[in-house]
Amino acid sequence: MTKLEYQANKNTGFTLIELMISISILTMLLFTGSYTYSMMSERWNKELGQFSQSTKIARNLELVQRLLEGVQSFVVTDDKHKPSFFFIGAQDSLLAVSRSGLFSGDYPEVFRLSTVEKQNGLVDLVYQSVSTENLLLTGTAQSIDFSHQITLFTDLNQVNFNYYGWSHLNDKAARNFKTKAKWYTHFSGINNQIMPEKFSLQLTRSNLSLSIPITLENNSEKRLSAYFPDSSL
Repeated sequence: MTKLEYQANKNTGFTLIELMISISILTMLLFTGSYTYSMMSERWNKELGQFSQSTKIARNLELVQRLLEGVQSFVVTDDKHKPSFFFIGAQDSLLAVSRSGLFSGDYPEVFRLSTVEKQNGLVDLVYQSVSTENLLLTGTAQSIDFSHQITLFTDLNQVNFNYYGWSHLNDKAARNFKTKAKWYTHFSGINNQIMPEKFSLQLTRSNLSLSIPITLENNSEKRLSAYFPDSSL
């Protein structure tokens, strides 16, 4: 074998040192790629989780707005057959009837929106309901057993309902300068014998507030005319 042939054969392979260096570089590349993939995967899952949460919140906001827009002027009577409306609104809760309930598509639902305070001082907004298919609501003293319950929003700082209307059916009927419709933090269709003309739900989380304004039937008292045939309702 000539010197030239020996040199050519020598250059065709790798030395042990070169092989070890190549394996080290390949290992580093594989480690870097694996770490990068892990970081990207974690970030993707986090962003996907945030997106899913945002989608759920948006969906529930739409459901709540549709529910409240469907609130009905539902007439009930007391033990003396005195008519009124099934609507009991407090600052942090609402009990009423809606034709757009979350569980009964073909029947109105008797529902309650209320807050549940948590140990961290924040509140959840909970929806409870029962279909009027299974409940004949006629009186003011009826007990209501809700068959459905779902938590719509969690970790809220505050939930506020506000109601605009007349203090009583007689005040609206009188319509003098001393009695006017105004905003209330509590409104009972049973005590007032009239529905509010509008109300709003305000949800507060951190420094953000969202208000859902709702306009109801303007002349709900007309639904009582059958109980007062000689009146001008």
